[in-house]
Amino acid sequence: MDFSNFESVTIPPEDERLAPLGKRLETCRPIGIFRSKEDEFLLCYTEFGIYVDKHGKLSRDAGTIEWEGSADSVAFHAPYVLLFDSRFIEIRHVETGRLAQILPGKDIHCVWNARELNSNDNLTTGDVSDDQMIQEAQVHAVTSLVETSVQPVGRPPKAVIQRVFELIPTIPLYLPGSLSSPSTQTYFPALFSPPH
Repeated sequence: MDFSNFESVTIPPEDERLAPLGKRLETCRPIGIFRSKEDEFLLCYTEFGIYVDKHGKLSRDAGTIEWEGSADSVAFHAPYVLLFDSRFIEIRHVETGRLAQILPGKDIHCVWNARELNSNDNLTTGDVSDDQMIQEAQVHAVTSLVETSVQPVGRPPKAVIQRVFELIPTIPLYLPGSLSSPSTQTYFPALFSPPH
């Protein structure tokens, strides 16, 4: 972006690693940018993501992060990036890019996210511990409910039923037992509760 007039500009890639990416960028749409570290950003496109430094150069040798689907939109709930495909929500850690969870659904769309409410403080980066994780709803979505009843022949279809829901990270549950450190136990909780 040209900061003198706030127009977006295309910069030809100087890094030879970006040359194959140039053609791919022509067919993809940018959908979001998030700070992953102090001097690094995750650029999200409809089909993939890449990490760049503050000068726009690739900051990691791994190249692109391929999404599981084609994202229509993206939301952020520190430290996770939520990618909305119409069939599921893909949840990835902003700092590592690793897939954390997939929430299936039908005709899913993000209807609100608190991205504009978050200032550029330390909670908008990937440097968020479990103690700092915000437990308030910051992302709202809508999904169509799957109709299981059979329609009689000649009757018009029923109205589409939609459910609006909030996505809130779950708090890890530590099973009863000793009060020793929970880090000695192996527990893999779901990160976000599925819509119900």
